[in-house]
Amino acid sequence: MRTIQMLYAMKKILPHIEIGLDQYGAVKVSIEDYELFDFIDDYVTETCDLDWEDKTVHTNAQGEVHTMYFNLKHSLEQVESSLSKLSVKEINKIYALNN
Repeated sequence: MRTIQMLYAMKKILPHIEIGLDQYGAVKVSIEDYELFDFIDDYVTETCDLDWEDKTVHTNAQGEVHTMYFNLKHSLEQVESSLSKLSVKEINKIYALNN
């Protein structure tokens, strides 16, 4: 698990989902809620064939935030483009299951 403080600004690309780079240049995606994280995990690995290598979890006022860190071979644009194909309605529906 990564323990170093992440320094780069995140950009909200979908409800409850932000993207950015860590200090090593790896793409990171932060997802509010475990159920939504599980859905995104399945989507990026099975549908998009994107490899993520590490994960951190922290708690904020809304609950748990799960952050996945992608293999350096994947660009920010590649991961963001893949995630942008998801439906906002579906994201909100999954998030609402536990919130």
